[in-house]
Amino acid sequence: MKLYVSDLDGTVLDHKAQISIFSKELFNRLIKNGANITFATARSIASAAPILKDIELRLPIITHNGVFIIDVNTGERLISHFYSEHSKNTAKEFFSSHLDALLVTSYIDGQEKQSWLSSRVNSGVKTYLKQRSGDKRLRECDTLDELFAGDIFYITLIAPMTELSELDEVFYNKNGLTRNYQADTYNEKEYWYEIYREDVSKANAVDELKMLTGADEVIAFGDNTNDLPMIVSADRGYAVANASEELKNAADGIIRSNEQGGVPIFIQCEQNTVWEYHRRQNDEKPDADKFSRCLADYVPNSDGIGTLNEKQIHSVLKSYFATTAYDKEIKIGRYYADLVTENGIYEIQTHNFKNLVGKLDCFLQASHVTVVYPFHKKSRLNYVDKTTGALIKVGNKKTHSSLTDFFIELYRIKQFLNDPNLTICIALLSVDDYRFTKGDTRRRKSDRKLCVPTALEGLIYLEDSDGYSRFIPDDLPETFTKKDVVKYVKNCEASIFIEIMKDVGLIDFIGKSSNEYIYRRTDKNNRRHILYRGHF
Repeated sequence: MKLYVSDLDGTVLDHKAQISIFSKELFNRLIKNGANITFATARSIASAAPILKDIELRLPIITHNGVFIIDVNTGERLISHFYSEHSKNTAKEFFSSHLDALLVTSYIDGQEKQSWLSSRVNSGVKTYLKQRSGDKRLRECDTLDELFAGDIFYITLIAPMTELSELDEVFYNKNGLTRNYQADTYNEKEYWYEIYREDVSKANAVDELKMLTGADEVIAFGDNTNDLPMIVSADRGYAVANASEELKNAADGIIRSNEQGGVPIFIQCEQNTVWEYHRRQNDEKPDADKFSRCLADYVPNSDGIGTLNEKQIHSVLKSYFATTAYDKEIKIGRYYADLVTENGIYEIQTHNFKNLVGKLDCFLQASHVTVVYPFHKKSRLNYVDKTTGALIKVGNKKTHSSLTDFFIELYRIKQFLNDPNLTICIALLSVDDYRFTKGDTRRRKSDRKLCVPTALEGLIYLEDSDGYSRFIPDDLPETFTKKDVVKYVKNCEASIFIEIMKDVGLIDFIGKSSNEYIYRRTDKNNRRHILYRGHF
């Protein structure tokens, strides 16, 4: 059994300290399909539980850097590590003569409390308390005796005033205690000194969890120095791309960043069986003769599941992608696949990819899947007299390049875009649109419309990140803002473009300047594809 254990802040959580919708959906899909996933965090259960509430966890989580192993669904502490009396008295004595601002976390009468001295509050503690306003754990104290009451398991100094060396003389692997000292994940100018029991670490907690679950292999993920013992002791340890250099050097490998969904994507690629599939070229010239034959053979209102009253584009493309006369719809699980061929499953989806979510979750466990999206690259609007059937007006051909609708559809299945068994195929069509009207070209709500494909202009296959990089224009700067995307990306709405390119690993969030988010291109070797250049 493989046990996947990930840190939260900086590893899974984004710059807003949230798990993105993309990562949530992917984690839940993985857990549903049998992956054993949990988290090891410096947070308390009170802080971690709201963040993880939409993740359908089946395993306990590790909190406070290894102090507790907790059932996140019930709140029960399965394993606990409190200070000894000696350690508690040592800390109390030290801070009676050193006036650092302290946050002391303990259990008092069976309830978790986070206490501070009203006479010792610096800017870091003020910010911390403000962010947790209303938290029932918070407890203001007037004396050290009050502050050190109960079963203590964690002491935190935010921006300590005592020198690091002096603190370490008492707390770093001494008096039954140890510490972690690192920059705050969300404010790198502010350092935290955290004191806990000497035998407490994420690494030790993961070993305990490994025994609890019966796992025989642990794969760990992290970003900062408090993750180092866990990364080193795990059977395999990986650093996200935004991790500290120290952690990267110690890790077995570096994966995508926290903003790009690095952890769930890695687990997905490792868990999935990669089905045999004949990979297509990114740009493929279609077989014009075959498409013409499919057009000629189209029969409206043919019988059969999924084909009754089928639109012509759907039906013709289905015939085109069939490799033999025996390729047909087959029921897989509780869904019917449009087409099952020797090269996997094909689904023709003209719009509303949301309807594909259930199908893809099922089909990708059985076969490679190609989703075909018909894109009307060229169109012509014609008017027909609905009484006589006579052609009133033939329009001019128009070429279309806007990919906004396509990217919106991709967003609806974003949790699948990195699946090695999924290919997206854009079928570039020429179509004739017919509007049936009353002998003139005025548009009425009662007019009937019909779309007829006339030619297949090209096929674009998106197999992986490199395939999607075709949509990044050559002149988009290496670091950029949303305003730059608006300026340089002319064929897609900026926000949806950023989300999709981030999800497929081609751009990354790197910070904020004033009120603007800053992004960086991470497309491999800055590769470009000609198709984007103004004539999609």
